[in-house]
Amino acid sequence: MNTLTTALGTALILGSSLAATEAGAAQFVAADNSPGTQACMAIASNKPLNVSSTMRDLRLSKRVMTEKLLCNDMTTDKFASTYGFHNSAKYLNFETATKTSIQDIAKVSDDTVIVIAGSK
Repeated sequence: MNTLTTALGTALILGSSLAATEAGAAQFVAADNSPGTQACMAIASNKPLNVSSTMRDLRLSKRVMTEKLLCNDMTTDKFASTYGFHNSAKYLNFETATKTSIQDIAKVSDDTVIVIAGSK
């Protein structure tokens, strides 16, 4: 009986973790290892600490990140708002509250892989 309970519990935990990863949004993959792509991947992580450390490692200022960097041929504020990277946008001081956009959430499937390329 104890073995059955353990096996059932393990199956339940594994099933729920697989469902959580399958229900996630698109997967972002770096196109190359250039500094621009690394900066765009930091924005895509949606973690301000990751954005900050990447900026420090690459010696980029917020001005360069917000005004000069292009991610997938989009400005960084458009890139962050298109994919919903609100934490990164807030860290980079993008005004997300006043922008209105319509996103088709049914369009993106669970297994979508988006390749990110930064400006050279």
